[in-house]
Amino acid sequence: MKTSMRIALLVASSLPTLAGATAAHAQNVNVAPEDDQSKSTSANDAGQANDKQSLTSSDIIVTGSRTAESAPLTASLTTTQPQSAISRDYIDNTTPAADFNELIALTPGVSITGTGNGYGFGETKAVIRGFQDGEYNVTYDSIPFGDTNNPTHHSTAFFPSNTIETVVVDRGPGNASQLGQASYGGNINMYSRGVKDQMGGQVEASAGLWNSFIGRAEFQSGAIKSLGGTRIVLTGQIMQSDGALTYSPVAGKNLYGKAVVPIGASNTLTIMSTWNRNHYYQSDVTKGATCGSATKGITGFANAAVGADGQALTQLTGENCAASSNVGVYGKDYGLTNDPRTIDYWRYNRTDKTTDFSYLRLQSELGSGFSMDNRVYMYGYTNNTLSGNTGTVVSGFSGAGTAASPYVAVTKPGDILGYDKMNKYRVLGYIGQLNYDFSFGKLRLGGWYEHAVTDRHLVDLDMTTGALAFNEKFNNGNGTAAQNALPSTSLAAIQYVQHSDWSQYQLFGEAEIRPIEGLAITPGVKYVHFTRGVDALVNQKSRGQINTSATWTKTLPFLTANWEAMPNWSFYAQYAQGMYVPDLSSFYSTSGKLSTALDALKPQTTTNYQVGTVWHGEKVSVDVDGYIINVSNKIGTCTTVGCDTTLLVNIGQVRYKGVEGQLSLMPLHGLTLFGNASYNYAHSVTTGAQIAKAPFGTAALGFVYRNQGFRLSFDQKYTGSQYATEFSGNPNLRLYRIKPYSIGHFAMSQDIGDNFRLGVTVQNVFDSRAVTAISSSASGAPTATVNGTSYQNGYGQGDQFNFLPPRSFLVDARVKF
Repeated sequence: MKTSMRIALLVASSLPTLAGATAAHAQNVNVAPEDDQSKSTSANDAGQANDKQSLTSSDIIVTGSRTAESAPLTASLTTTQPQSAISRDYIDNTTPAADFNELIALTPGVSITGTGNGYGFGETKAVIRGFQDGEYNVTYDSIPFGDTNNPTHHSTAFFPSNTIETVVVDRGPGNASQLGQASYGGNINMYSRGVKDQMGGQVEASAGLWNSFIGRAEFQSGAIKSLGGTRIVLTGQIMQSDGALTYSPVAGKNLYGKAVVPIGASNTLTIMSTWNRNHYYQSDVTKGATCGSATKGITGFANAAVGADGQALTQLTGENCAASSNVGVYGKDYGLTNDPRTIDYWRYNRTDKTTDFSYLRLQSELGSGFSMDNRVYMYGYTNNTLSGNTGTVVSGFSGAGTAASPYVAVTKPGDILGYDKMNKYRVLGYIGQLNYDFSFGKLRLGGWYEHAVTDRHLVDLDMTTGALAFNEKFNNGNGTAAQNALPSTSLAAIQYVQHSDWSQYQLFGEAEIRPIEGLAITPGVKYVHFTRGVDALVNQKSRGQINTSATWTKTLPFLTANWEAMPNWSFYAQYAQGMYVPDLSSFYSTSGKLSTALDALKPQTTTNYQVGTVWHGEKVSVDVDGYIINVSNKIGTCTTVGCDTTLLVNIGQVRYKGVEGQLSLMPLHGLTLFGNASYNYAHSVTTGAQIAKAPFGTAALGFVYRNQGFRLSFDQKYTGSQYATEFSGNPNLRLYRIKPYSIGHFAMSQDIGDNFRLGVTVQNVFDSRAVTAISSSASGAPTATVNGTSYQNGYGQGDQFNFLPPRSFLVDARVKF
């Protein structure tokens, strides 16, 4: 390759020149001088997160120009699928409280919801090309993690940005070695903070709007000679804010530690552990602010004749709301109230979460081209939630519970109904991989085993008094089969109390073959075996007793290729299959047909066809891709007449296709311009309509300027129109279309001497209050009958809106040592 080639782990790929590199960056960058024919990469530094033995080896970023290195987003010249790698420089200079979803918000095809309480002050969800959270993997140092009822994620629960060195968004299933329960719609791969060779650290404080404060500290031990060169990094964070929404304060704290320990000349032991605790005040029931009222429906919409998918539409804006609605009373910043007579009283709505994540990793060089990588890990999650709820408190019953003398509910109409909810799980796992490097390629063989146990409950409460409420269905003693399947009155306060577990393993093998210089072809195969069991005294939704399990298996083929046509220009192609294992809701039925339905239920699968190219020029860096993804065996509720709607079944297909591109330009030294765009088609094959929460397109523009310790940046992210709800079948109207919106982020900082830095970040620079999500309600909505079928034909009075948060700022001071 040419001497202009720079190979660097993404942890430092943001720097235009080494002269501007801080110690935090420089330890992970090894750039050869212009006259040096060698190449050097920190991928060879065992114990760092995405080193050469990383399971997701394509996430070792290879760049071919300063332009690619200086951009906030880039793609590797060696990638085999569409990719956006987020630089450490961008993470270090974005809003300190940002969660991992907000860190990837600029990437093509990605849209974010849940930011209404301010960036970093509420849990967010990311959509990638229309794939929702749970339909893609999220990993930390190549270890998949997620909830155990379904593989969704809580963005503020585990890994604040002080624990993240870099993030790589892979828009595809990856190779066979990419592990996860939802190798389906893509991967968000986070990598842990790296250790450094030199001792140092920093203390940081940020403060801003809504009484927000974030404090951080970092310590790097450097190489400790007395411990054989062991390197340690420790970080901690505290965070608190009143939040952008009314009566919605948040607070959290985090501790993180990592040690990389050389053992002899051929082994490296990595020990990592992080602990996180946070709490926030947010309703578990209401999903936004109402705009209509009991007497007035939604009027804030703009009409258009035909939508992008051919359906008539109306676009909601959340304007002109009824005076008595949440927006009318509190404005777009409505969250909770200070009125104990309502379900949204803030003291009735609190969530406390405690999480931990730890692993031991032993990497061994065995000689003759062989190496091994072994990881043992554990993570846990505890969520205790109190929430107000709609309805009237049932304090007890009278009567004998027979047909002649049925139970009669005793109610307390003046009290507020609510519940106590708990979700607690512990996951243990092992990942092993054997590598063999030979003259014209590499061979990887490995496996993953994981076991999870979960306990969940939801108990109804009288929030006014703190006593139990008995609002759930129970056996009223009339002798019918439906009633006999329900629990007794003593359990009428319990919506569910449930124990579940899973045991899964995946085996994979792949060979990276290099038949000629510059060409890598990687065939692979992965076998998935997943068993899930449920043992519940009172099962969720069905409220029956259950003790059963089901097993799903699948063999997934992979074939990828990367051709470096020139040292700074490559092409790639991918054929891959992915799958999504049925989640816990598959068991939410007491039907006598449940066992048969579970046997018939197939995992959702994808077949991915993707092509792209990456070019890193002297002044311009660009990558472009196109994709077609076919989803089969989509899981949902049967809508056929006579179906048992308590059972989940395979209901059809979805087709995703689109084009995406990223561009970086360095017109002069220190200035990097960047942009990206995507067109994303995600249609149900059955209805022909764009699926919900899938924007038709995204785009981003921005710049970064650096000069002698001064840094200035701005970016604007555009999210195209999308539908908040699925197509109802109404041939005359497609409801709940959200207008396109965009949001800007500004950051400026100045180094003062070698040890001090001052900065400011501004979120939502232009103060847009656009709608980002809508939770629909058919209450009070008009209807229309078309061909004998009744459809909702307008907006409900109880529709709930989420808005972008108002403009906010944080000032930041850092002291380095």
